[in-house]
Amino acid sequence: MEGDNTMNITTNTWREALIDNLLHSIRFRSSAYYRPELRAPWGFNIDVKGPTFHIISQGKCWIEVNGIAKPVQLSAGDFVVLPRSDSHIVRDFPTTPVVDYFDFLKGCAPDKQGTFSAGGEGPVARLVCGGMQSENGPTDPLLAVLPPLIHFKGGGEDATPGLRTTVSHIFEEIGSGRSGAAAVVTRLADILVMQAVRAYLAENIDTAESGWLGALRDRQIGRALILLHDKPHQPWTVAELADRVALSRSAFAAKFTQLIGEPPLRYLTRLRLSIATARLRSGNDKLSVIAAAAGYESVPAFAKGFKRHMGVTPGEYRQSRRKDGSV
Repeated sequence: MEGDNTMNITTNTWREALIDNLLHSIRFRSSAYYRPELRAPWGFNIDVKGPTFHIISQGKCWIEVNGIAKPVQLSAGDFVVLPRSDSHIVRDFPTTPVVDYFDFLKGCAPDKQGTFSAGGEGPVARLVCGGMQSENGPTDPLLAVLPPLIHFKGGGEDATPGLRTTVSHIFEEIGSGRSGAAAVVTRLADILVMQAVRAYLAENIDTAESGWLGALRDRQIGRALILLHDKPHQPWTVAELADRVALSRSAFAAKFTQLIGEPPLRYLTRLRLSIATARLRSGNDKLSVIAAAAGYESVPAFAKGFKRHMGVTPGEYRQSRRKDGSV
């Protein structure tokens, strides 16, 4: 029994460490926001690369997210965060035709405060919509951890006070007319997304039955995640991981994929590249050191894998981050 207690303490400690590591890994390069004033009928299809959010300040609308079976109705005071790059539709009613959001903006330039109008002559809905560019790109850990949609209801108890405070600050800045308001709202939007992620994790860590949080609670897959995050540089195979958690190779691969949403070695590749991008941004380590830390046998193998996933070489990535000041 004592051994079991020790293992549980160790596992819980690692769960906390993995979540803390996730929150620290969230980095955005840039963000932008818009303030549409929309009169029914209206509808937009939105396809972006990076986390997005929508705050409903007046009226009602519906959101449909790729990967979610049914549309979700949103009312004044609600806000939603889409942590991944999932395409979605926002419109006044589930059957209203939609147009591409960004194609529409080309012909209807928002003002300096991001405000624009669209739609017909029906009931009005006012939103604040924002999008962020993730620093981690395709290696972003949020891809494996979070659901397609996080919904906080207006006046509900599901959101932490900090979230509501940030939303209030966003509205205050938008209505202030002060110089620099747009820049402040942009920074607050980053904070809003990070707070939403933290609130979701805190609320679901003890109850999640699927996804990354569900995997952390699973005795076998949770142990595999601990092994991968503890020693990402080790040349893991599916067979070795399965053996370490006392499952057959096929059973382990199937269970891991079901809970996490991707196969073990793909998850490991993204974990390794996330580590590599962080080191490329934050220091001057030689590529050989970074390659070894990320589990690659040589610099050429690292460079090839990095470019395949990131679209640029490690050197180009490091240089670009220095130029835009994101190190």
